[in-house]
Amino acid sequence: MSKDKTFYFLKYEFGSVEAENGQAAAQMAAHPFAPKKSEVLILVSEKEGTPVFPNMGHQEIVERLSHLETVVIWKEEHFEQKAKELEKIAGYLLFERGNFMKALYQMIANHNRSEGISWNTVEYYLHEFCLKE
Repeated sequence: MSKDKTFYFLKYEFGSVEAENGQAAAQMAAHPFAPKKSEVLILVSEKEGTPVFPNMGHQEIVERLSHLETVVIWKEEHFEQKAKELEKIAGYLLFERGNFMKALYQMIANHNRSEGISWNTVEYYLHEFCLKE
């Protein structure tokens, strides 16, 4: 018998409703059966507090979604992708896969918002935190 793991989720519904005023719109948006055009975004993670946008507060996430801004989300699989690319060039395994999540969280926690995160940033954190000895 397997023991269930705890998963954390973040759920955002965004869309539009037809209403006379903001108060009526808020009531309709909150009602599950009100006529509305909406989408639901659900993100799941085993890490508490980090299902998505770990360096943004709730209000900033809401602002971005309400203005339909694009958000780039970096994941552990991007570290795997970059590692495979670099290992193909090297011809052997270079990186400890077990350190990818640590590198990801360090990258997000320490990134410069003015410069952003690029594939070069991922490569830097691979070498900093995941390189085999």
